[in-house]
Amino acid sequence: MTAVVLADPGAAWDGTVELLTRPLLLVPFAVFLWFSVCAHELAHGVAARHYGGVVTEIGLRWRFPAMMMYCTVGNYLFLKGRRAKLVVAAAGAHVNLLLLLPLGLWWAFLDPSDPVRAPLTGMLFVGIVQALSNLVPLPPLDGYRMLGHALGTANLAPETAAYLKLRRRGRDAVAAYPPRARRIHTAYAVTAVALVLLAVAGSVTAVALLVMR
Repeated sequence: MTAVVLADPGAAWDGTVELLTRPLLLVPFAVFLWFSVCAHELAHGVAARHYGGVVTEIGLRWRFPAMMMYCTVGNYLFLKGRRAKLVVAAAGAHVNLLLLLPLGLWWAFLDPSDPVRAPLTGMLFVGIVQALSNLVPLPPLDGYRMLGHALGTANLAPETAAYLKLRRRGRDAVAAYPPRARRIHTAYAVTAVALVLLAVAGSVTAVALLVMR
């Protein structure tokens, strides 16, 4: 579903614009996205419980511009095995994509000329972007946690910041760092900057296209 929708970015963009101009479809879809975010958090908790995690708190809190569910797993970092941590971190995005499957099946069986197909394409595109954006390796997103677990570093971003601060003093200041750690911190710094620039460029481009349209 994800591959098919993203394979035609032109149709996905046109469908998104169509969706934004149809409030009767946009409002219920926004409610669906809200429940999807709630299911995202519940999925983290269920996955954690499966691997022996302890869900210490679950509830709602204000995250501008909406009220969102949250789930706190007290012993998340102490779950046994790297696989358990990766599965728990990825569970939310996985559920977000699963919830889109009924819309994807409906979309797949619609005639290309059906007027519903365009806004439905927009719904799928927005939902997929919402799910996959959580896998971007920037804090506090799930992708950041997954990358940290894969590399065996629990605090990748602050450790990278500390490394770069020392690195500005010269190579001797970071001589105590193992070669692997130096490579990881340097690579993550470059990657993080590139991702932020891409996000800014993408947001500016999207706004410009909407205004010009």
